Amino acid sequence: MPGILPWDILSKINFSMKNFIRQNSCYFFACLLLIVFGGIVLLLSSKGPVLLWVNRHYSIFWDAFFKTASAIGNISFSLVVLLALAVWKNMKTSWRAFICILSTALVVQILKHLVFPGTPRPILYFDGVEDLRLLKGVVQLQTESFPSGHTAAAFAISTILAFILPRKKYHWILALIAACVGYARIYLSQHFITDVYVGMIIGISVTTLVYYGTGKLKYFKS
Repeated sequence: MPGILPWDILSKINFSMKNFIRQNSCYFFACLLLIVFGGIVLLLSSKGPVLLWVNRHYSIFWDAFFKTASAIGNISFSLVVLLALAVWKNMKTSWRAFICILSTALVVQILKHLVFPGTPRPILYFDGVEDLRLLKGVVQLQTESFPSGHTAAAFAISTILAFILPRKKYHWILALIAACVGYARIYLSQHFITDVYVGMIIGISVTTLVYYGTGKLKYFKS
């Protein structure tokens, strides 16, 4: 009896991954639209003009809304999600989500501090060139702009929830909420669109690969 050939294994993995993506097609389609839209914006403009456009279109309502939305990318919110999953689902699900979020955070921090260290944030980038509208109470950081950790964390959480929650056809809402976090980071003059765009891709891709991979481990199999 012939042994299992390497391409047979790859074929099984490919089929399994396609099936996994098909099961979450609504969410992935929404993410694809966001990636395409962001790509078009970057092709037509650059990070400076985009930030200035966002900075000059504001209101008191959006100030409050995006300050709140930005908090979804905080560590504290991730901890709340992990605790909720432990209570609502089980510890295995919570641990699996933790691994996804931690993996995403590690990729972001490696890029921030080792690959692109010292990348200026908007307040430093426009220093002496443009007067940005800054919101009171928002701490303005100077460097380590690329990529956006808040955006990556928001998309990591939304991706995890899309895989776990039922009613798959409504999961585009999760992608929209995460996108609001990314826009909030630009609105608050904390990041450029390039930071947010790459953070989004990292959050989606790393979480998808890690969640799918951990599902093959005996511990996480139901």
